[in-house]
Amino acid sequence: MSYHDAIADFVSFMEANGVKPSEPIAQRLGSGSLIRFRCEGDGKGRKNGWAILYLDERPAGAFGNYKMNTGTLKWKSSEDRPALSREERDALQREWRAAKEKREAEKRDCEQQAALDAADLWQRADPASSAHPYAERKRLNAAPLRQMGDRLLVPMCDEAGRLWNLQRISPSGDKRFLEGGRVNGLFAIVGEFMPETSEAIFAEGYATADTLSRATGLPVIVTFNTANMPKVARLWAERRPDLHFTVFADDDEATGCDLEERTGTYKNPGIECAEAVASEIGACIAYPLGRPSRRAA
Repeated sequence: MSYHDAIADFVSFMEANGVKPSEPIAQRLGSGSLIRFRCEGDGKGRKNGWAILYLDERPAGAFGNYKMNTGTLKWKSSEDRPALSREERDALQREWRAAKEKREAEKRDCEQQAALDAADLWQRADPASSAHPYAERKRLNAAPLRQMGDRLLVPMCDEAGRLWNLQRISPSGDKRFLEGGRVNGLFAIVGEFMPETSEAIFAEGYATADTLSRATGLPVIVTFNTANMPKVARLWAERRPDLHFTVFADDDEATGCDLEERTGTYKNPGIECAEAVASEIGACIAYPLGRPSRRAA
């Protein structure tokens, strides 16, 4: 039995049990780590499929689909198949490492190109209009932003101030990053850090950050989404240990209710992420109106 046969058998077993990847996953399965992937029926940006495959002498794996609420499904290679040899397993590791290096190089190239596109768009864009429907609806101070057509542009920078990406906001509030652009560790700042500044706030969305900054007079660091908040918070906690931070939680009640309806389990990603981040960096936490404020443990 070759490792290619093992991977093919595993993927076939997944598909027979209703977990059908809509993107190539064979090379990624060779890593021995859990992977996430899009399945048939997943919406744009969704990756509800997951799998992990151990290509030991006798290959075995597990997989599932969060949307389908499959739980953990397991697979093991047939005893009728010959075991993988040491040479085959070593060859697989070499192949996987080469594929990983290629993917990482391609990702870096995409991020660099997106950074060039972001700089070009930002340079050519007009000052943002306060009459933009989203800015008007959110009572947003649009002065720090720019506008290209009907899209507001929010700069996404690293700790050195380099522009890597743009968040583009439509009149309806739909938000998109530049395709292939970096998001990890990037942020925007609403308000100013003055010499006497001793406090700062983390928030996910730009409009929320604008409201908080005007209400408190404090600088607010925009993390753009839940996944990026821990990375940005760690960066700032290390960079500015002199500051007292507050994490403002984004209440994803609708997401939690939808998850509960589909899986029977309620999880509020915005609240849970903010609480975890505040606990990790020793920050205060603030909740939207209707939720209690408390100091993280």
